[in-house]
Amino acid sequence: MMITIAKIIERIGGSVVSGSCAYSEADYIDNVVTDTRLLKAGGDYSHTAFVAVRGEVFDGNDFIGPAAVAGVFLIVAGTDEEKARRALSGAGRTIIVNCADTLKAYGAIAGIWRERLDVDVVGITGSVGKTTAKEFVFKAVSVLGPAAKTPKNHNNEIGVPAAILGIGPEIKYAVIEMGMRGRGQISFLASIARPRVGIITNIGTAHLELLGTKENTRLAKLEIAEKMGKNDFLLVNGDDRLLVEAGQVLKDTGKNEIPVIRTFGFGENCFFRAGNVTVAPGSTEFDLSIGGKFVQRVSLNVMGEHYVYGALAGIGAARACGASLKDIAKKVIPAVSSVSSDDTGRQQVYTLAKGTLIDDCYNASPEAVRAELRILKKLAGKGRKVAFLGDMLELGDLSAEEHRSMGRACAENGVDVCVCVGRLAAGIPGGVNEGAGTVFKLFPDSAKAAEAAADIVEKGDTVLVKGSHAMHMEVISARIKELFER
Repeated sequence: MMITIAKIIERIGGSVVSGSCAYSEADYIDNVVTDTRLLKAGGDYSHTAFVAVRGEVFDGNDFIGPAAVAGVFLIVAGTDEEKARRALSGAGRTIIVNCADTLKAYGAIAGIWRERLDVDVVGITGSVGKTTAKEFVFKAVSVLGPAAKTPKNHNNEIGVPAAILGIGPEIKYAVIEMGMRGRGQISFLASIARPRVGIITNIGTAHLELLGTKENTRLAKLEIAEKMGKNDFLLVNGDDRLLVEAGQVLKDTGKNEIPVIRTFGFGENCFFRAGNVTVAPGSTEFDLSIGGKFVQRVSLNVMGEHYVYGALAGIGAARACGASLKDIAKKVIPAVSSVSSDDTGRQQVYTLAKGTLIDDCYNASPEAVRAELRILKKLAGKGRKVAFLGDMLELGDLSAEEHRSMGRACAENGVDVCVCVGRLAAGIPGGVNEGAGTVFKLFPDSAKAAEAAADIVEKGDTVLVKGSHAMHMEVISARIKELFER
């Protein structure tokens, strides 16, 4: 596919500064980059655009010159015209468009690309479990036709447009993860991706530092439905009180066309429902019902009740994309059953010579930590249950209480030793009374906790390591693996 230069300029606005040759109505681009390192010497970039996006640690405008020298046809910049002209000196046909916001321009170009695609987009957002749900949904819709997904966790204002621009005309289903840091961001991403199926995994405690309340978080997540019509589908966690009210909240915001809302979860009123859940080492099983009718027993290749939500979201998305009940039973369920921890990139369970390690260092929220503590309880054998828990970030005013609640969760799940890592995690012991049965040890950072690990863990222990990504809990996991492998 191609987008004419004229269409881009019409959509993004801005002023045009030409090189030695102005553009014509026939000129087009079919490739967009934001990183000049992708422009290799000798390459043909006569139909490539470079968008000079400003990031947290870089400014694409500093690379206008190298992009022009590489032979890029169009440069979208956010700098003064004189600087742009100097950068274009001797750059041949390259033209440049100055605009006020290159990030929005990048999204607008991706939006044009999306308009020309014949694809069902499944958009996924939520406080916890987006990336895991994405993997289940991708496996589910892949059995219906050629599918694509956002790579890794590229779910922001740069990652989502890049994912959309990477979708070829042969793709029929695209699974797009949408993250956020505040109001308006999901709206921006949804305006680019225009999902026909939206999924909200939950309204948790993440983002409270920025949004203040769960109700505000709900409004931010529901922005995914802004561009959806009455024939589209919004799948929401039916066990989350705030999401059960999604339809009414959308009406209260003044939205005229409300998509079809379907719930998924464990509750009796959930449209896609999991019942009779059993968790065993390496697997999770449940009875699947759709619309109140039993379909079949489902066996997942991952351990933990929280994975069931991802599986239900995948099944629901496939159904919303047109899968028949026969397709669900014969194709979709085997596909979601094949999802492994390697796919999700999250929890890894290592059964080693001297103990078991549950390694889940990617991120942490109260909901996710509670889920892993339940797994620790299920997985532990005769040895002790040990949890290394790091700070949970971005919890705002609820941070102190949520950390104390982790102490109560440790006691409730029979954790023998809880190693609290970080300034916030130091408050975890405050949630339990003396004599609760859990011994607490405090360390200022992951490096100190890793150094002390040899004096804490014992042969036969089952150890959980969990904390926000910034806490670098992987240092502790690596040390415990080393100790258990000796």
